[in-house]
Amino acid sequence: MKLRSTLGYTTAGATVLAAMLVPFLLMGMFSKGVIALGLHVDEMYSGGPVQRVIQEGAYSITIHRTVYPHMLQNEKPFVQMDWGPVNALHGKVTDDVDIDGDGQPDVRVCFAVPGDAKAPLHVDVESLSGRYESMQNAGKEKNSRLIARVDNSILVRVPLRNR
Repeated sequence: MKLRSTLGYTTAGATVLAAMLVPFLLMGMFSKGVIALGLHVDEMYSGGPVQRVIQEGAYSITIHRTVYPHMLQNEKPFVQMDWGPVNALHGKVTDDVDIDGDGQPDVRVCFAVPGDAKAPLHVDVESLSGRYESMQNAGKEKNSRLIARVDNSILVRVPLRNR
């Protein structure tokens, strides 16, 4: 009888141990399966793929490809620009940015860089080409119209003007 209970408890313990280890052992296989599905974060949230990078001394401006909303999304098309690294930015940033790469600035972007990473941000954008919307004191209003601090960069999204 004692042998039977010992075997029972040993089997139960081995089952619990196996149940705890299986997710770790199979994680690689699950990861490869998800990657094979080709899933990715929607550009409405990621800002789209990088189009080009403009070096401005100690910091750079990363310009993303224009994002167009999908069906059932009520945002405007927008362009995302990232300034970074934050520690290389001056207290107040004012840049004329050539978004489309034609040699002529499209927008003038102006924002303050507070020392506190959690402080609210506000941006002024002046459209120089007429293709983009101007914004005054914009914060986190919409996905297509915002300024936010993400990791070690400040991103600004500027909506395209309706045609």
